[in-house]
Amino acid sequence: MSVHALCAAGPIARIARVGHAPFDEDDPIEITFADGRVFHVDIGVEAATGIMIREGPLLEHAYGHLRTEEPDAYAAIARGWGSGDIDLPWLIGARLERPHRLVMTQPYRVEVGYVFSVGERELALFGEADLIFAAALDDPYIESFKLETGLPV
Repeated sequence: MSVHALCAAGPIARIARVGHAPFDEDDPIEITFADGRVFHVDIGVEAATGIMIREGPLLEHAYGHLRTEEPDAYAAIARGWGSGDIDLPWLIGARLERPHRLVMTQPYRVEVGYVFSVGERELALFGEADLIFAAALDDPYIESFKLETGLPV
């Protein structure tokens, strides 16, 4: 899935953690756009670093096949499924632009995700050690990763 699809999706309507509450940094993220499209962000497959971005709700991607194969199991999962907004009010109504690769330099150097221009701010969307982060690039909470903007995507 191209990160360019996120940029082409238009204004953001919501960004939230999804799954089964309580929500924490190890829960995937969904970004809903004003046109109704939804993308989900989950941890990467290599050494629990980096992220994977796919179009569509995570519930359908991960469990949709159970709808016909095991409808009771799907219904039980869906009943407990929820979401919790991520507190990034400056994203709402804004567009993701100019994606670049995002590199973590502490405790080691590895590509972990992407950084997007969002108006005058920058959104870091990345994963490390089974955790998924969506934060302003200058947020002190993620400072310890010593993130660097890499090459354009």
